[in-house]
Amino acid sequence: MTRRFLLAGFFVLCFAGAAAAQSQADPVAYIRAIYRGYMTLPFDKVPAFESWPLSPRLRALVDADQKEAQGEVGRLDFDPIINAQDWKLSGLKVTLVSRSGDNAMVDATFHNLDGDEQIRFTLVRVNGKWAIDEIQALQGMRWTLSQILSGAPDAYPDHPRK
Repeated sequence: MTRRFLLAGFFVLCFAGAAAAQSQADPVAYIRAIYRGYMTLPFDKVPAFESWPLSPRLRALVDADQKEAQGEVGRLDFDPIINAQDWKLSGLKVTLVSRSGDNAMVDATFHNLDGDEQIRFTLVRVNGKWAIDEIQALQGMRWTLSQILSGAPDAYPDHPRK
């Protein structure tokens, strides 16, 4: 029984490593892997947005926003991966919009709770791995993450300005 358990563990590790390598080679698989957590893990086990690989540009914006917030909620008060705070995702479709060298654009469409979402990811390769450089909501109340984090007045182009 112990030998069978070890052999099963070995195969799981091999296949998990192959899946991780494939997701790093393919930007669509990379985004699917992110959403897989939202669809399979308990709420408290899904990694926070800030823990995903971000480009140096987006990391600097996230870090500056968190520093400015001084432990409070910053400009980003929702999870941009799902465009919400709570979720129950279904109908996920991930498609490649474009890819050129170390840059890719990938769309994720899905149903969350009571609405449909279309989220666009701009990815760049950093040290040979995909990293998120931008996120945009393309449906409903549109937004661009870098503009939210920098406090740009046009971060939410559909929202009436005061």
